[in-house]
Amino acid sequence: MPAHILIVEDDPSTRELMACLLQEAGHAVSGAGDGANGLRLALDGRPDLVVCELRLPSMDGYEVARALRADPGCARIPLLAVSALAQAGDRERVLAAGFDGYLCKPIEPASFVAEVEAFLPVAVEPAAPPSPTLLVVDDDSFMREVLVDALEGEPWRILSAGSAEEALALIARHPVDVILADQCMPGMQGTELMACVSRAHPRTVRLILSGVAELEPIERACAAGLVDRRLSKPWAAGALREELRAAFALHGGRN
Repeated sequence: MPAHILIVEDDPSTRELMACLLQEAGHAVSGAGDGANGLRLALDGRPDLVVCELRLPSMDGYEVARALRADPGCARIPLLAVSALAQAGDRERVLAAGFDGYLCKPIEPASFVAEVEAFLPVAVEPAAPPSPTLLVVDDDSFMREVLVDALEGEPWRILSAGSAEEALALIARHPVDVILADQCMPGMQGTELMACVSRAHPRTVRLILSGVAELEPIERACAAGLVDRRLSKPWAAGALREELRAAFALHGGRN
């Protein structure tokens, strides 16, 4: 069923783009251009989910998040931060403030709705339940966008994450058929992420993207059954599509 989603964003063009994408997916959307009005709309309207920019006039996103978490009626509303995070520790600060996840700017229109819907409460189903689902994980936002664009037109719902930690939070909330992750990421590397996924979600097909310099840990992970297949960099769009079709077929055989 459609959800009521509140967008708190001071940039009118970004707010309008987000609203259009969510409305096209069947959701009801309300919006605010500053933190104080966003907080008021959330307290009064009790939306199913709040998408909130961090740098806002009157009250910043962190203040909005803390105020909502302190209100008994809004404490459990999922909060999704949106910002161009650039400094070390920003992601940890976002989660510590009470947000459930975050999206980096500029948003990726092809995957924005799917990423937002992944945080909807269990009682509120996405407007168009997706299947199958691919999760792309890369700390480089440009490379994530290139991957998503290269797969346009395929019958897959595409989620994306900028870190292994964000990927684990997403996959815990929404079933993922295939996960495609870069190996070299700050904090938790791709093979470590796949080890976590293999334990918690053994049916998910686990693919690693890497160059030749990163072979040793990936080969060990493949031998241990933690990674299903390594895909080489640089990749070609056609070959990547074929590899992913094979991965979805493998997932079907695991059900």
